Amino acid sequence: MGFGRKLALGAGDFGFNLYWQTASLYLLFFYTDVLGLPPSIAGAIYMLALIWDAVLDPLIGSVVDRTRSRLGRYRPYLLFGGVPLGLIFAASFLAPTGDSVFAIAVTATLHVAFRTLYAAISIPYSALFARVTQDARVRAELAGFRMVCATLGALIVAGGTLPFVKAFSTPEAPRLGWTILGLAFGVVASLLLLVVAWAARGYDDFEVQPAPRRDLQAMLRSLLANRALLIVLGAVMVSSFANTLFGKNLLYYFKYIVGRAELASAAMALVALGAAVLVPLFAWIARTRGKRATWLIGSVPSLIGMLLWRLGQDGSSLPLLFTALGLYAFGTAAYVVCFWSMLPDTVEYGEWKSGVRTESLVFGLGVLGQKFALGLGAGFLGIALAHVGYVANAEQTPETIAGIKAMMFWFPLGGWVVSVALIAFYPLGLKEHARIVEEIAARRLAASPETLNSALGTPVNT
Repeated sequence: MGFGRKLALGAGDFGFNLYWQTASLYLLFFYTDVLGLPPSIAGAIYMLALIWDAVLDPLIGSVVDRTRSRLGRYRPYLLFGGVPLGLIFAASFLAPTGDSVFAIAVTATLHVAFRTLYAAISIPYSALFARVTQDARVRAELAGFRMVCATLGALIVAGGTLPFVKAFSTPEAPRLGWTILGLAFGVVASLLLLVVAWAARGYDDFEVQPAPRRDLQAMLRSLLANRALLIVLGAVMVSSFANTLFGKNLLYYFKYIVGRAELASAAMALVALGAAVLVPLFAWIARTRGKRATWLIGSVPSLIGMLLWRLGQDGSSLPLLFTALGLYAFGTAAYVVCFWSMLPDTVEYGEWKSGVRTESLVFGLGVLGQKFALGLGAGFLGIALAHVGYVANAEQTPETIAGIKAMMFWFPLGGWVVSVALIAFYPLGLKEHARIVEEIAARRLAASPETLNSALGTPVNT
């Protein structure tokens, strides 16, 4: 596989991260400080929509596993889903202001619709990478391309969103910048999905045979036997929940504690830029030392960064805060490389253990766990902000400030510690995965009609 095709396949994550990072970094803040929703309601909308998305993921994965078309199994979703997703994303920034029942209902409906379309397209895109190659090292390279593109998208969103919105908004139309931003991101992402569909030609071909029917019990047994998948899911869910309470609080922290809201963009851009620079390094470590070692190595500077953040949390030393964020980016880079390269490996592990291969279902469950935890984190954050007395666009009380500080330290620190403990038991190194792939290939060869007929001395009909 050439460089250009790898880049084209990975570019889809640039588009998806324009959506994902905007929703992750800014949407809750948009709800509370622009639409004027109470934090508990804003958090509930975000949580319920993301949990709906999470529940939907394995169902979509099951549908995708059974998809058969002349355009392939995964490409139709990429070809025809981009434009509707872009439009509904832009519409999310047109919800009415205020906390009336009508405003809440419209905001919630738009968010659920966005999450539904996002899931319907992102699951086939993620599952595509288990089909294009079974080589663990090539998968690590592809994960590197994906994550470079993803982190570049995150960098643009983190550092450019607030300046963009400010530049295109006017006193008469204070939300115009948000709407233009949504439309611009939708156009770019839709075009990139077409590029991915083009790059997948020859790897996602028309399949003549219908999808095999598997009963629910067989699939459940396969998943429960997949220890590698369960460990990755556990680590990802813990990390996602904990880090939500750090990342989503950065806007509130710099606006109300530091008193310089514009620094929030710089802070988030630093993490994204650091991750973008570090992703190739961690992709190389994953190729040469394995993904378990990569996760553990990346966690060390992140834990140090969290301790430094605690020391400078009063906001008096900006260099200390930004140093802490730079170290935090190490863990972010290692996390994204490992998550998206570990999941394809767990597909083979599950097939090796149970004889059942469910690419899309594994990816659906992987993303389900991540989104479920992110949704819980957002909902918990909204409730916690309300509990500590947060009031949008007002001076915060000492109790509110202390609560925000506590959420931004103890939860992320605990999340990193627990995830490291889980990943230490991940069973797949480079040698183990290569051996499993060889055994699966041998089983398929032994079970093929040609092999059976050869063993019986019967000619193969052609």
